[in-house]
Amino acid sequence: MGLIELLILLGLGAGTAGFIAKSNRRKRLEASFYQLLRQQDSCISLIQLMAISQVSSQTAKIFLDEQMRLLNGIPEVDDDGDTFYRFPKLRLPDLLANDDW
Repeated sequence: MGLIELLILLGLGAGTAGFIAKSNRRKRLEASFYQLLRQQDSCISLIQLMAISQVSSQTAKIFLDEQMRLLNGIPEVDDDGDTFYRFPKLRLPDLLANDDW
């Protein structure tokens, strides 16, 4: 195999690995986000999302900002100066309300 072909294969492999990692990170963020919505009465802080999903603050912030636009969330600041993101209440049918789904 020529050097050029080897470099192309290595580049494709690295690109695929990056795509998979990004996809897995996105799935963790989404799962963590909806878990926190249920547990925290639709009020989430950046650090909570970071801790549960195991992503960087920048990644979690970008995700929360995106969800705020999509779901009409609003930022709120508590008495300690901490920012929380409030989203519309998550109301699941009884069948989906437990974690068996």
